[in-house]
Amino acid sequence: MRNRFVACAWTLLAVVFLGAAPAMAQTDARIVGTVRDQSGALVRGATVTVVNQATGQRRTALSNDDGYFVVTGLKPAVYTITVASTNFAPTEYSDMKLQAAQELALDFEIRPQGLAESVTVTADVSALDYSSARIGTNVIEREVKDLPLNGRQLSQRRGR
Repeated sequence: MRNRFVACAWTLLAVVFLGAAPAMAQTDARIVGTVRDQSGALVRGATVTVVNQATGQRRTALSNDDGYFVVTGLKPAVYTITVASTNFAPTEYSDMKLQAAQELALDFEIRPQGLAESVTVTADVSALDYSSARIGTNVIEREVKDLPLNGRQLSQRRGR
């Protein structure tokens, strides 16, 4: 009976610690912002579509009563962001690069719809994240393998 209890306790601890590991290694990025019309009024119910340019994966969100939107769960990649609403011409930001755990703040101004009118903005420079003081970078596998051992035993080192 005692052995069974100990086995259950170890299983429970393993599940708790292994389940917490992905949460500690948060890498998803997100895009937040507001949608306004030409006069500066907030636009409620605008559809914000974010498309990963490499995979074609789409995420959508709606702006709330304050014109605010949030798109979460984005992997580091290059995205195209489009905002559309009834009676307004779509506005698009393309080539927007997101890094790991970055929060990109974008404000959209949409204009009343004319005869087949659309607005496209292309990003040439990397977006600055003014909403946080976090510093981060992407690390490739080769850089991790080349890290010095820093006092660890050579016998613990696995083959490259």
